[in-house]
Amino acid sequence: MTASTEIPAKTQDWQKRYFDSLDSLERERQQFRAMEAVLKRLAGRLGSASMGQSKLLDEQIKALQTAIRGESTSDELDKIASALTDAIAKLDAPASTVPSVATAHAPAATSPGTASVVEPALRGILCALLAQLRHDPALIIRADALDARLATQLPQDQLGDLMSSISELVTQRIQRIEHGKQEMEGLLRHMVGRLDDISRFVSDQSHDQSQSLVNRESLNAQLVGEMKAMGESVESAVDLQQIRSQVRGRLDSIGQHLKQFRERETARVNEMHARNEQMQTRVAQLEAEASRLHHQLNDEQRLSTIDGLTNIPNRLAYEKRVQEELDRWQRFKQPTCIAVWDIDRFKNINDKHGHRAGDRVLHAVAASLATRIRSTDFLARFGGEQFVMILCGTKIDAAMRLIDEMRLGISDLKFHTHGTPLPPVTISIGVTALLPNDSAGSAFDRADKALYQAKNTGRNKCASG
Repeated sequence: MTASTEIPAKTQDWQKRYFDSLDSLERERQQFRAMEAVLKRLAGRLGSASMGQSKLLDEQIKALQTAIRGESTSDELDKIASALTDAIAKLDAPASTVPSVATAHAPAATSPGTASVVEPALRGILCALLAQLRHDPALIIRADALDARLATQLPQDQLGDLMSSISELVTQRIQRIEHGKQEMEGLLRHMVGRLDDISRFVSDQSHDQSQSLVNRESLNAQLVGEMKAMGESVESAVDLQQIRSQVRGRLDSIGQHLKQFRERETARVNEMHARNEQMQTRVAQLEAEASRLHHQLNDEQRLSTIDGLTNIPNRLAYEKRVQEELDRWQRFKQPTCIAVWDIDRFKNINDKHGHRAGDRVLHAVAASLATRIRSTDFLARFGGEQFVMILCGTKIDAAMRLIDEMRLGISDLKFHTHGTPLPPVTISIGVTALLPNDSAGSAFDRADKALYQAKNTGRNKCASG
């Protein structure tokens, strides 16, 4: 009987563990929904910024904005994305006579062979959208490639092709979020079903205990009755032979009651053991499924903060780490510096030798920097050909010396493409120290301003700000 009293406590522990799992899964689902909301909001803003290019494009943008405000399926969004892509492609068609916003409001017509450059406001919106798309490991490389195009002086006549590519990535991201949400909802339904099984198991255990109590009380009543009847028979008997006969009959009856009790208890215990084994199997299956999902979510979270090309942390990881360092700096006032790195004339490498050569340069530069930083420092790819570094416990003078050594190491790297050596790769750096009341943005802006000072004064050097 001891085993039956321990089972409810174990079951309560199972319930607590799986309700905790449900809470964790619900938080993950809310994160999926939050990410989906951000993507939809950015897509809506991007559409608003692109209005006025053509009547057909305006109609498709309005359709997209209406769709993302509702509960549209991924198939519906895919159809809208295809129509939007076609409308964007028609902007570049030679026969198009619809004036763009830029030409409609320009004070004078653009001369032949000259194209206006994408406006900074629209560029900022597109960069913000690409930053969100980088959260998906499967889209990082394509998003970085588009971000690199945005970093150049992109002519207006190439905007259609760029927006078409971004539209495709947005559609893929929404579809992947929808797929992940469906997987999460399916697992939640499965876990709810398993918890229903556990609830029934607890109910059955309670019923078993009640039935065991009923069986014991019934046996006790039967034994008391038999003993009482035996006493009455002895008192009313007239001779020893009659007493023996009546006692023997009562003992046989008691033996029969005990046999029936043992049979009922054996059947109950066997049934309880069978249910326990079945529940243990179901719990093991659920634990395996929850463990698989937990590892999958951990892998996705880890990959979402790793740059797919260089295998170092990405911009999302930097934004999280820099906030931690700012909080730590406010508490302990330990000197901390931020350095922004930018490969010199990287566009020329891509244009003359191809993007594969550019990718090899990015990978080699990242590896060189990663092997030279200390364990307490932090390095991330910020985007395109830019890297950002956090130097903890380092004053500005020491940081400048350390970074200059790293800069020289970059210039010593050798690159070849198709057997032809590439010109030496150099890099420029802007460095700043954290100041009171700094935010992540203000500190980065100072380092970025120092970087442009290094660029404007000859490149391949460090500058502080």
